[in-house]
Amino acid sequence: MESIAFPCMHDTIGNERVLRKLILQMNSSAPSRRIRLDTLLLMEKPEYDARDGRKYSISRTELLQIKEIADRKKILDMKLPIVLFADASFEQSVWRVDGEAECKLISEILGKEQNEDSIGRMLLYAPHLAELRRKLPTATVCLFIM
Repeated sequence: MESIAFPCMHDTIGNERVLRKLILQMNSSAPSRRIRLDTLLLMEKPEYDARDGRKYSISRTELLQIKEIADRKKILDMKLPIVLFADASFEQSVWRVDGEAECKLISEILGKEQNEDSIGRMLLYAPHLAELRRKLPTATVCLFIM
């Protein structure tokens, strides 16, 4: 008996595995846990542990900038790094930020108003992401989700 091959189905499954592996590698710098701003400021060398086992430093200059904004905006529970999620549910390239404190901080840094309907969630487009990463390169981390 001759076997029937389904190349499309096999290719799709193989491509999905490759994509998942690629995303896992791209997300290797994801924090295993986020650390409170006040705790990071007390550290001699502010850093966080990532899922890949490495330690990633956060610039003291960025921490002081964040603290100044947090004090002014009365943000009490800021945890770092700020996680920026690639959101594939939109047609355009969109990055999502979750958390009321994080959104308040980013709103202030970018001069971007928060939408009243979505307090605790903010969407950033490519120009916003580029500006934020330029201003806070070590205090933010980009993650990709499927």
